[in-house]
Amino acid sequence: MKIIAYILMAAFVLLMLGTFFFAVKAKGRKQFIMFTYALLFVYTIFVGAFYANNVPDSAPDESSHISYVYYLNQTKEIIPHFENIGTFNHFIMKWSEDPNYVYYPENINYLCHPPLYYHIMRLAGGFVPTETENVVTIYKMQLRYFSLGISAVGLLLMLYIGYSRLPKTKPWAHLLYAVTVTSIPMLSFELCAVTNDALTLTTTALCILGLIRFCEEKRSVPTYLLIATGITTSLLTKLTAAMLCIFMALMVLFITMIKERSILKSLNKQFLISLPVYAIAFAYYGLVYQRYGIFRPSLESICSPEYFKSTIYYVAEADRISYTFSEYLSYYFERFFLSWSGIEAVIRFLKTYTYSLTAIPYELLWVLPVLLFIPEINKNAGKLSLPLITGWLASIITFVYQLKSAYGAYLTRGYRGGFASRYYLPFIPIFALGLVLVLIGMLTKTGFNEETAELEISDPIGLFSKKLIFNEIIYIIALGYAFLLFYGNFPFFLLHYGSELGQ
Repeated sequence: MKIIAYILMAAFVLLMLGTFFFAVKAKGRKQFIMFTYALLFVYTIFVGAFYANNVPDSAPDESSHISYVYYLNQTKEIIPHFENIGTFNHFIMKWSEDPNYVYYPENINYLCHPPLYYHIMRLAGGFVPTETENVVTIYKMQLRYFSLGISAVGLLLMLYIGYSRLPKTKPWAHLLYAVTVTSIPMLSFELCAVTNDALTLTTTALCILGLIRFCEEKRSVPTYLLIATGITTSLLTKLTAAMLCIFMALMVLFITMIKERSILKSLNKQFLISLPVYAIAFAYYGLVYQRYGIFRPSLESICSPEYFKSTIYYVAEADRISYTFSEYLSYYFERFFLSWSGIEAVIRFLKTYTYSLTAIPYELLWVLPVLLFIPEINKNAGKLSLPLITGWLASIITFVYQLKSAYGAYLTRGYRGGFASRYYLPFIPIFALGLVLVLIGMLTKTGFNEETAELEISDPIGLFSKKLIFNEIIYIIALGYAFLLFYGNFPFFLLHYGSELGQ
Protein backbone atom coordinates (compact mmCIF):
# COMPACT_ATOMS: atom_id res chain seq x y z
CA MET A 1 0.00 0.00 0.00
CA LYS A 2 2.81 2.42 0.85
CA ILE A 3 4.52 1.97 -2.50
CA ILE A 4 1.26 2.84 -4.27
CA ALA A 5 0.96 6.02 -2.18
CA TYR A 6 4.54 7.06 -3.07
CA ILE A 7 3.98 6.38 -6.76
CA LEU A 8 0.81 8.48 -6.73
CA MET A 9 2.57 11.37 -5.02
CA ALA A 10 5.48 11.20 -7.48
CA ALA A 11 3.06 11.24 -10.41
CA PHE A 12 1.32 14.28 -8.95
CA VAL A 13 4.65 16.10 -8.59
CA LEU A 14 5.24 15.50 -12.32
CA LEU A 15 1.82 16.99 -13.01
CA MET A 16 2.76 20.02 -10.92
CA LEU A 17 5.98 20.46 -12.90
CA GLY A 18 3.92 20.29 -16.07
CA THR A 19 1.95 23.35 -14.96
CA PHE A 20 5.21 25.33 -14.75
CA PHE A 21 6.27 24.16 -18.21
CA PHE A 22 2.97 25.01 -19.90
CA ALA A 23 2.66 28.30 -18.02
CA VAL A 24 5.51 29.64 -20.18
CA LYS A 25 4.80 27.55 -23.27
CA ALA A 26 1.56 28.34 -25.08
CA LYS A 27 1.68 25.42 -27.52
CA GLY A 28 -0.04 22.37 -26.07
CA ARG A 29 -1.30 24.27 -23.00
CA LYS A 30 -5.00 23.67 -23.63
CA GLN A 31 -4.39 19.98 -24.25
CA PHE A 32 -2.42 19.74 -21.00
CA ILE A 33 -5.29 21.35 -19.07
CA MET A 34 -7.78 18.91 -20.61
CA PHE A 35 -5.44 16.03 -19.77
CA THR A 36 -5.25 17.25 -16.14
CA TYR A 37 -9.03 17.18 -15.74
CA ALA A 38 -9.37 13.80 -17.48
CA LEU A 39 -6.59 12.27 -15.38
CA LEU A 40 -8.02 13.45 -12.05
CA PHE A 41 -11.51 12.36 -13.09
CA VAL A 42 -10.34 8.82 -13.90
CA TYR A 43 -8.19 8.75 -10.75
CA THR A 44 -11.15 9.74 -8.54
CA ILE A 45 -13.36 7.10 -10.15
CA PHE A 46 -10.64 4.52 -9.48
CA VAL A 47 -10.36 5.56 -5.81
CA GLY A 48 -14.12 5.31 -5.39
CA ALA A 49 -14.16 1.82 -6.89
CA PHE A 50 -11.21 0.84 -4.69
CA TYR A 51 -13.07 1.81 -1.53
CA ALA A 52 -16.24 0.04 -2.69
CA ASN A 53 -14.34 -3.20 -3.27
CA ASN A 54 -12.09 -3.10 -0.20
CA VAL A 55 -14.13 -1.52 2.60
CA PRO A 56 -17.20 -3.44 3.85
CA ASP A 57 -19.36 -0.35 4.41
CA SER A 58 -18.44 2.12 1.70
CA ALA A 59 -20.89 4.82 2.74
CA PRO A 60 -22.87 5.95 5.78
CA ASP A 61 -26.36 4.40 5.94
CA GLU A 62 -25.78 2.35 2.78
CA SER A 63 -27.89 -0.58 3.99
CA SER A 64 -30.80 1.78 4.66
CA HIS A 65 -30.45 3.37 1.22
CA ILE A 66 -30.53 -0.09 -0.38
CA SER A 67 -33.62 -0.92 1.68
CA TYR A 68 -35.33 2.21 0.35
CA VAL A 69 -34.59 1.16 -3.24
CA TYR A 70 -35.88 -2.35 -2.55
CA TYR A 71 -39.11 -1.02 -1.05
CA LEU A 72 -39.86 1.12 -4.12
CA ASN A 73 -38.93 -1.81 -6.33
CA GLN A 74 -41.50 -3.97 -4.55
CA THR A 75 -44.34 -1.49 -4.09
CA LYS A 76 -43.91 0.68 -7.21
CA GLU A 77 -45.09 3.67 -5.15
CA ILE A 78 -44.28 7.09 -6.59
CA ILE A 79 -44.34 8.77 -3.19
CA PRO A 80 -43.43 6.15 -0.60
CA HIS A 81 -45.21 5.61 2.67
CA PHE A 82 -42.14 6.25 4.77
CA GLU A 83 -43.58 4.46 7.79
CA ASN A 84 -43.71 1.22 5.76
CA ILE A 85 -40.12 1.20 4.51
CA GLY A 86 -38.20 -1.54 6.30
CA THR A 87 -34.49 -2.26 6.62
CA PHE A 88 -32.03 -4.95 5.58
CA ASN A 89 -29.51 -6.39 7.96
CA HIS A 90 -25.94 -5.25 7.39
CA PHE A 91 -24.28 -8.61 6.91
CA ILE A 92 -24.58 -11.59 4.59
CA MET A 93 -26.36 -14.49 6.25
CA LYS A 94 -23.83 -16.99 7.61
CA TRP A 95 -25.61 -20.08 6.27
CA SER A 96 -25.50 -18.91 2.67
CA GLU A 97 -22.73 -18.60 0.10
CA ASP A 98 -24.89 -16.18 -1.90
CA PRO A 99 -25.10 -12.48 -0.99
CA ASN A 100 -28.38 -12.98 0.91
CA TYR A 101 -29.76 -10.41 3.33
CA VAL A 102 -32.80 -10.41 5.61
CA TYR A 103 -35.39 -7.68 5.08
CA TYR A 104 -37.20 -6.57 8.25
CA PRO A 105 -40.44 -4.79 7.27
CA GLU A 106 -41.25 -4.15 10.94
CA ASN A 107 -38.10 -2.05 11.38
CA ILE A 108 -38.95 1.48 10.23
CA ASN A 109 -36.31 2.97 7.96
CA TYR A 110 -34.98 6.25 9.36
CA LEU A 111 -34.36 7.67 5.87
CA CYS A 112 -37.27 9.90 4.92
CA HIS A 113 -35.55 11.49 1.95
CA PRO A 114 -37.45 12.45 -1.20
CA PRO A 115 -37.49 9.49 -3.60
CA LEU A 116 -35.94 10.70 -6.89
CA TYR A 117 -32.54 9.01 -6.41
CA TYR A 118 -34.14 5.77 -5.28
CA HIS A 119 -36.45 5.65 -8.30
CA ILE A 120 -33.45 6.06 -10.59
CA MET A 121 -31.63 3.31 -8.69
CA ARG A 122 -34.50 0.92 -9.41
CA LEU A 123 -33.09 0.72 -12.95
CA ALA A 124 -29.98 -0.95 -11.57
CA GLY A 125 -31.71 -4.19 -10.62
CA GLY A 126 -29.60 -6.14 -8.18
CA PHE A 127 -32.43 -7.76 -6.16
CA VAL A 128 -33.36 -11.43 -6.60
CA PRO A 129 -36.04 -13.05 -4.40
CA THR A 130 -35.36 -16.38 -2.70
CA GLU A 131 -37.63 -19.15 -1.55
CA THR A 132 -37.27 -17.99 2.05
CA GLU A 133 -39.65 -15.21 3.04
CA ASN A 134 -38.00 -11.80 3.57
CA VAL A 135 -34.61 -13.10 2.42
CA VAL A 136 -33.31 -11.37 -0.69
CA THR A 137 -30.19 -11.93 -2.78
CA ILE A 138 -28.61 -8.49 -3.23
CA TYR A 139 -25.83 -7.91 -5.73
CA LYS A 140 -24.44 -4.92 -3.90
CA MET A 141 -21.61 -4.17 -6.33
CA GLN A 142 -24.13 -4.00 -9.17
CA LEU A 143 -26.00 -1.31 -7.25
CA ARG A 144 -22.79 0.46 -6.29
CA TYR A 145 -21.48 0.67 -9.85
CA PHE A 146 -24.80 1.99 -11.09
CA SER A 147 -24.65 4.68 -8.41
CA LEU A 148 -21.05 5.36 -9.48
CA GLY A 149 -22.40 6.26 -12.91
CA ILE A 150 -24.77 8.78 -11.30
CA SER A 151 -21.90 10.26 -9.27
CA ALA A 152 -19.67 10.43 -12.35
CA VAL A 153 -22.15 12.67 -14.17
CA GLY A 154 -22.11 15.12 -11.27
CA LEU A 155 -18.32 15.01 -10.99
CA LEU A 156 -17.97 15.76 -14.72
CA LEU A 157 -20.30 18.75 -14.39
CA MET A 158 -18.34 20.04 -11.40
CA LEU A 159 -15.06 19.75 -13.32
CA TYR A 160 -16.63 21.40 -16.37
CA ILE A 161 -17.53 24.46 -14.29
CA GLY A 162 -13.85 25.07 -13.53
CA TYR A 163 -12.63 24.18 -17.00
CA SER A 164 -15.08 26.54 -18.71
CA ARG A 165 -14.71 29.51 -16.32
CA LEU A 166 -11.06 29.66 -15.30
CA PRO A 167 -8.54 31.29 -17.68
CA LYS A 168 -6.87 28.76 -19.99
CA THR A 169 -3.61 30.68 -19.62
CA LYS A 170 -3.07 29.40 -16.06
CA PRO A 171 -2.59 25.62 -15.95
CA TRP A 172 -1.79 25.74 -12.23
CA ALA A 173 -5.22 27.26 -11.54
CA HIS A 174 -6.96 24.38 -13.30
CA LEU A 175 -4.84 21.82 -11.46
CA LEU A 176 -5.67 23.43 -8.10
CA TYR A 177 -9.37 23.59 -8.96
CA ALA A 178 -9.56 19.97 -10.16
CA VAL A 179 -7.64 18.69 -7.13
CA THR A 180 -9.82 20.68 -4.72
CA VAL A 181 -13.03 19.34 -6.27
CA THR A 182 -11.81 15.74 -6.12
CA SER A 183 -9.81 15.78 -2.87
CA ILE A 184 -12.46 15.76 -0.13
CA PRO A 185 -12.05 12.22 1.27
CA MET A 186 -15.76 11.52 1.71
CA LEU A 187 -16.38 12.34 -1.97
CA SER A 188 -14.06 9.54 -3.06
CA PHE A 189 -15.33 7.21 -0.34
CA GLU A 190 -18.98 7.68 -1.31
CA LEU A 191 -18.46 7.90 -5.06
CA CYS A 192 -19.09 4.19 -5.65
CA ALA A 193 -21.73 3.60 -2.99
CA VAL A 194 -25.50 3.49 -2.72
CA THR A 195 -26.35 6.90 -1.29
CA ASN A 196 -28.50 9.80 -2.44
CA ASP A 197 -25.44 12.02 -2.08
CA ALA A 198 -24.51 10.68 -5.52
CA LEU A 199 -27.37 12.48 -7.23
CA THR A 200 -26.90 15.75 -5.33
CA LEU A 201 -23.54 16.19 -7.10
CA THR A 202 -25.46 16.54 -10.37
CA THR A 203 -28.49 18.47 -9.12
CA THR A 204 -26.48 21.20 -7.40
CA ALA A 205 -23.93 21.43 -10.22
CA LEU A 206 -26.79 22.17 -12.61
CA CYS A 207 -28.02 24.94 -10.33
CA ILE A 208 -24.54 26.42 -9.80
CA LEU A 209 -23.85 26.41 -13.54
CA GLY A 210 -27.20 28.05 -14.22
CA LEU A 211 -26.61 30.77 -11.63
CA ILE A 212 -23.13 31.44 -13.02
CA ARG A 213 -24.66 31.88 -16.47
CA PHE A 214 -27.30 34.17 -14.96
CA CYS A 215 -24.59 36.38 -13.44
CA GLU A 216 -22.81 36.38 -16.80
CA GLU A 217 -26.05 37.88 -18.18
CA LYS A 218 -26.76 34.81 -20.31
CA ARG A 219 -30.41 34.96 -19.35
CA SER A 220 -31.75 32.55 -21.92
CA VAL A 221 -34.17 29.65 -21.61
CA PRO A 222 -31.34 27.11 -21.03
CA THR A 223 -30.04 29.21 -18.12
CA TYR A 224 -33.37 29.34 -16.32
CA LEU A 225 -34.00 25.66 -17.07
CA LEU A 226 -30.64 24.76 -15.53
CA ILE A 227 -31.51 26.67 -12.37
CA ALA A 228 -35.05 25.28 -12.19
CA THR A 229 -33.91 21.71 -12.87
CA GLY A 230 -31.12 21.99 -10.31
CA ILE A 231 -33.39 23.34 -7.57
CA THR A 232 -36.30 20.99 -8.32
CA THR A 233 -34.21 17.82 -8.54
CA SER A 234 -32.40 18.83 -5.35
CA LEU A 235 -35.75 19.24 -3.61
CA LEU A 236 -36.67 15.77 -4.81
CA THR A 237 -33.36 14.26 -3.66
CA LYS A 238 -32.07 15.80 -0.43
CA LEU A 239 -33.21 18.79 1.58
CA THR A 240 -29.75 20.05 2.57
CA ALA A 241 -28.71 20.19 -1.08
CA ALA A 242 -31.94 22.03 -1.87
CA MET A 243 -31.30 24.54 0.92
CA LEU A 244 -27.86 25.31 -0.50
CA CYS A 245 -29.30 25.89 -3.98
CA ILE A 246 -32.32 27.91 -2.85
CA PHE A 247 -30.36 30.21 -0.52
CA MET A 248 -27.80 30.86 -3.24
CA ALA A 249 -30.43 31.47 -5.93
CA LEU A 250 -32.45 33.88 -3.78
CA MET A 251 -29.39 35.91 -2.84
CA VAL A 252 -28.22 36.08 -6.46
CA LEU A 253 -31.69 37.17 -7.56
CA PHE A 254 -32.20 39.86 -4.91
CA ILE A 255 -28.70 41.33 -5.24
CA THR A 256 -29.00 41.38 -9.03
CA MET A 257 -32.40 43.12 -8.93
CA ILE A 258 -31.01 45.72 -6.53
CA LYS A 259 -27.96 46.34 -8.73
CA GLU A 260 -29.94 46.52 -11.95
CA ARG A 261 -32.92 48.27 -10.35
CA SER A 262 -35.21 46.01 -12.30
CA ILE A 263 -37.32 42.95 -11.59
CA LEU A 264 -38.34 42.22 -15.17
CA LYS A 265 -34.73 42.01 -16.37
CA SER A 266 -34.17 39.02 -14.07
CA LEU A 267 -37.65 37.50 -14.10
CA ASN A 268 -38.20 37.77 -17.83
CA LYS A 269 -40.20 35.72 -20.34
CA GLN A 270 -37.49 33.07 -20.43
CA PHE A 271 -37.87 32.64 -16.66
CA LEU A 272 -41.62 32.08 -17.04
CA ILE A 273 -40.92 29.10 -19.33
CA SER A 274 -39.06 27.40 -16.48
CA LEU A 275 -41.88 27.78 -13.93
CA PRO A 276 -43.58 24.42 -14.73
CA VAL A 277 -40.37 22.66 -13.64
CA TYR A 278 -40.76 24.06 -10.12
CA ALA A 279 -44.35 22.82 -10.04
CA ILE A 280 -43.11 19.22 -9.82
CA ALA A 281 -41.46 19.86 -6.45
CA PHE A 282 -44.47 21.86 -5.24
CA ALA A 283 -46.74 18.93 -6.11
CA TYR A 284 -44.54 16.44 -4.27
CA TYR A 285 -44.35 18.49 -1.07
CA GLY A 286 -48.04 19.29 -1.26
CA LEU A 287 -48.89 15.59 -1.33
CA VAL A 288 -46.43 14.84 1.48
CA TYR A 289 -47.94 17.58 3.60
CA GLN A 290 -51.43 16.29 2.91
CA ARG A 291 -50.39 12.82 4.08
CA TYR A 292 -48.21 13.66 7.10
CA GLY A 293 -49.11 17.22 8.08
CA ILE A 294 -45.48 18.31 7.63
CA PHE A 295 -43.31 18.98 4.59
CA ARG A 296 -40.31 17.05 5.86
CA PRO A 297 -41.16 13.76 7.57
CA SER A 298 -38.62 12.34 10.02
CA LEU A 299 -38.36 9.06 11.86
CA GLU A 300 -39.69 10.75 15.00
CA SER A 301 -42.80 11.94 13.14
CA ILE A 302 -43.68 8.66 11.42
CA CYS A 303 -43.26 6.16 14.26
CA SER A 304 -44.59 5.76 17.77
CA PRO A 305 -42.79 7.42 20.71
CA GLU A 306 -41.99 3.98 22.11
CA TYR A 307 -40.36 2.85 18.87
CA PHE A 308 -38.39 6.08 18.51
CA LYS A 309 -37.00 5.78 22.03
CA SER A 310 -35.61 2.36 21.12
CA THR A 311 -33.46 3.82 18.31
CA ILE A 312 -29.99 5.36 18.42
CA TYR A 313 -31.56 8.78 17.91
CA TYR A 314 -32.84 8.83 21.47
CA VAL A 315 -30.58 8.55 24.52
CA ALA A 316 -32.05 7.73 27.91
CA GLU A 317 -31.60 10.63 30.31
CA ALA A 318 -29.42 8.55 32.63
CA ASP A 319 -26.99 7.85 29.77
CA ARG A 320 -26.73 11.37 28.37
CA ILE A 321 -23.46 13.28 28.37
CA SER A 322 -23.72 16.78 29.74
CA TYR A 323 -22.14 19.66 27.82
CA THR A 324 -22.18 23.39 28.36
CA PHE A 325 -22.96 25.35 25.20
CA SER A 326 -19.27 26.16 24.62
CA GLU A 327 -18.31 22.52 25.21
CA TYR A 328 -20.93 21.38 22.72
CA LEU A 329 -19.67 23.86 20.11
CA SER A 330 -16.12 22.58 20.60
CA TYR A 331 -17.33 18.99 20.22
CA TYR A 332 -19.45 19.79 17.16
CA PHE A 333 -16.77 21.77 15.28
CA GLU A 334 -14.16 19.10 15.95
CA ARG A 335 -16.38 16.27 14.69
CA PHE A 336 -17.59 18.31 11.71
CA PHE A 337 -14.14 19.26 10.45
CA LEU A 338 -12.53 15.90 11.18
CA SER A 339 -15.23 14.34 9.01
CA TRP A 340 -14.52 17.02 6.36
CA SER A 341 -10.82 16.11 6.17
CA GLY A 342 -11.32 12.40 6.85
CA ILE A 343 -13.71 9.50 6.35
CA GLU A 344 -16.69 9.20 8.70
CA ALA A 345 -18.66 6.00 8.20
CA VAL A 346 -19.18 2.72 10.04
CA ILE A 347 -15.40 2.42 9.71
CA ARG A 348 -13.72 5.74 10.56
CA PHE A 349 -10.48 6.89 8.93
CA LEU A 350 -9.81 10.30 10.48
CA LYS A 351 -6.91 12.71 10.83
CA THR A 352 -5.55 12.92 14.38
CA TYR A 353 -6.22 16.61 14.99
CA THR A 354 -8.33 19.31 13.36
CA TYR A 355 -5.25 21.55 13.25
CA SER A 356 -2.83 19.00 11.72
CA LEU A 357 -1.02 19.82 8.47
CA THR A 358 -3.12 17.27 6.60
CA ALA A 359 -6.41 18.69 7.91
CA ILE A 360 -5.88 22.46 7.85
CA PRO A 361 -5.91 22.80 4.02
CA TYR A 362 -9.41 21.28 3.95
CA GLU A 363 -10.66 23.54 6.74
CA LEU A 364 -9.25 26.66 5.08
CA LEU A 365 -11.56 26.04 2.13
CA TRP A 366 -14.37 27.27 4.39
CA VAL A 367 -12.50 30.45 5.32
CA LEU A 368 -10.65 31.65 2.21
CA PRO A 369 -13.76 32.71 0.19
CA VAL A 370 -14.20 35.58 2.66
CA LEU A 371 -11.24 37.22 0.88
CA LEU A 372 -13.52 37.70 -2.13
CA PHE A 373 -14.96 40.67 -0.25
CA ILE A 374 -11.62 42.49 -0.73
CA PRO A 375 -12.29 44.98 -3.56
CA GLU A 376 -9.25 44.14 -5.68
CA ILE A 377 -9.82 40.39 -5.49
CA ASN A 378 -13.55 40.84 -6.03
CA LYS A 379 -12.90 42.96 -9.12
CA ASN A 380 -10.52 40.36 -10.50
CA ALA A 381 -13.12 37.61 -10.02
CA GLY A 382 -15.41 39.56 -12.32
CA LYS A 383 -18.84 38.07 -12.92
CA LEU A 384 -17.94 35.01 -10.88
CA SER A 385 -17.70 37.07 -7.69
CA LEU A 386 -21.47 37.20 -7.04
CA PRO A 387 -22.20 33.46 -7.45
CA LEU A 388 -19.13 32.58 -5.39
CA ILE A 389 -19.94 34.94 -2.52
CA THR A 390 -23.61 33.94 -2.44
CA GLY A 391 -22.69 30.25 -2.73
CA TRP A 392 -20.31 30.58 0.21
CA LEU A 393 -22.92 32.48 2.24
CA ALA A 394 -25.50 29.79 1.40
CA SER A 395 -23.10 27.19 2.81
CA ILE A 396 -22.59 29.22 6.00
CA ILE A 397 -26.36 29.72 6.47
CA THR A 398 -27.02 26.01 5.94
CA PHE A 399 -24.19 25.16 8.34
CA VAL A 400 -25.72 27.38 11.04
CA TYR A 401 -29.11 25.74 10.47
CA GLN A 402 -27.53 22.28 10.72
CA LEU A 403 -25.73 23.26 13.94
CA LYS A 404 -28.96 24.63 15.41
CA SER A 405 -30.85 21.42 14.54
CA ALA A 406 -28.09 19.22 15.95
CA TYR A 407 -27.94 21.22 19.18
CA GLY A 408 -31.73 21.03 19.51
CA ALA A 409 -31.59 17.23 19.11
CA TYR A 410 -28.88 17.07 21.77
CA LEU A 411 -30.95 19.14 24.23
CA THR A 412 -34.26 17.33 23.71
CA ARG A 413 -33.15 13.72 23.28
CA GLY A 414 -29.45 13.51 24.06
CA TYR A 415 -28.48 12.67 20.46
CA ARG A 416 -24.97 13.87 19.62
CA GLY A 417 -24.96 13.29 15.87
CA GLY A 418 -26.03 15.55 13.03
CA PHE A 419 -22.54 16.89 12.32
CA ALA A 420 -22.05 15.28 8.89
CA SER A 421 -19.94 17.53 6.68
CA ARG A 422 -20.55 15.44 3.55
CA TYR A 423 -23.78 17.40 3.04
CA TYR A 424 -21.63 20.19 1.59
CA LEU A 425 -19.82 18.07 -1.00
CA PRO A 426 -22.21 19.25 -3.75
CA PHE A 427 -21.02 22.83 -3.22
CA ILE A 428 -17.31 22.03 -3.40
CA PRO A 429 -17.08 23.84 -6.80
CA ILE A 430 -17.88 27.06 -4.91
CA PHE A 431 -15.04 26.48 -2.44
CA ALA A 432 -12.65 25.43 -5.21
CA LEU A 433 -13.39 28.42 -7.46
CA GLY A 434 -13.18 30.73 -4.45
CA LEU A 435 -9.72 29.39 -3.53
CA VAL A 436 -8.38 29.68 -7.08
CA LEU A 437 -9.76 33.16 -7.78
CA VAL A 438 -8.45 34.49 -4.46
CA LEU A 439 -4.94 33.37 -5.46
CA ILE A 440 -5.32 34.71 -9.01
CA GLY A 441 -6.48 38.03 -7.56
CA MET A 442 -3.24 38.31 -5.60
CA LEU A 443 -1.02 38.16 -8.71
CA THR A 444 0.64 41.31 -10.04
CA LYS A 445 1.23 42.26 -13.68
CA THR A 446 4.83 41.65 -14.72
CA GLY A 447 4.58 42.24 -18.46
CA PHE A 448 4.42 38.54 -19.29
CA ASN A 449 1.86 37.88 -22.02
CA GLU A 450 0.33 34.53 -21.11
CA GLU A 451 -1.41 34.17 -24.46
CA THR A 452 1.79 34.35 -26.51
CA ALA A 453 4.28 33.41 -23.74
CA GLU A 454 6.28 36.57 -24.51
CA LEU A 455 7.81 38.92 -21.94
CA GLU A 456 7.89 42.70 -22.23
CA ILE A 457 9.53 44.50 -19.31
CA SER A 458 8.23 48.04 -18.78
CA ASP A 459 9.03 48.43 -15.06
CA PRO A 460 12.43 49.22 -13.58
CA ILE A 461 14.40 46.00 -13.18
CA GLY A 462 14.20 46.16 -9.36
CA LEU A 463 10.42 46.51 -9.34
CA PHE A 464 10.08 43.84 -12.03
CA SER A 465 12.15 41.42 -9.95
CA LYS A 466 10.01 42.02 -6.88
CA LYS A 467 6.80 41.44 -8.86
CA LEU A 468 8.23 38.30 -10.41
CA ILE A 469 9.32 36.89 -7.05
CA PHE A 470 5.92 37.71 -5.52
CA ASN A 471 4.09 35.91 -8.33
CA GLU A 472 6.40 32.91 -8.03
CA ILE A 473 5.54 32.73 -4.33
CA ILE A 474 1.83 32.68 -5.20
CA TYR A 475 2.44 29.87 -7.70
CA ILE A 476 4.37 27.86 -5.11
CA ILE A 477 1.65 28.41 -2.50
CA ALA A 478 -1.01 27.28 -4.98
CA LEU A 479 0.85 24.14 -6.00
CA GLY A 480 1.86 23.40 -2.41
CA TYR A 481 -1.78 23.69 -1.42
CA ALA A 482 -2.74 21.37 -4.27
CA PHE A 483 -0.15 18.81 -3.14
CA LEU A 484 -1.38 18.87 0.47
CA LEU A 485 -4.96 18.32 -0.69
CA PHE A 486 -3.90 15.47 -2.97
CA TYR A 487 -1.75 13.83 -0.30
CA GLY A 488 -4.37 14.33 2.42
CA ASN A 489 -6.85 12.19 0.51
CA PHE A 490 -6.07 8.71 -0.87
CA PRO A 491 -2.27 8.59 -0.35
CA PHE A 492 -2.70 9.56 3.32
CA PHE A 493 -5.17 6.75 3.95
CA LEU A 494 -2.99 4.23 2.12
CA LEU A 495 -0.04 5.18 4.32
CA HIS A 496 -1.90 5.32 7.65
CA TYR A 497 -4.80 2.90 7.21
CA GLY A 498 -3.48 0.57 4.52
CA SER A 499 -3.82 -2.50 6.71
CA GLU A 500 -7.55 -1.82 7.07
CA LEU A 501 -8.16 -1.15 3.37
CA GLY A 502 -8.55 -4.73 2.28
CA GLN A 503 -4.95 -5.78 2.97
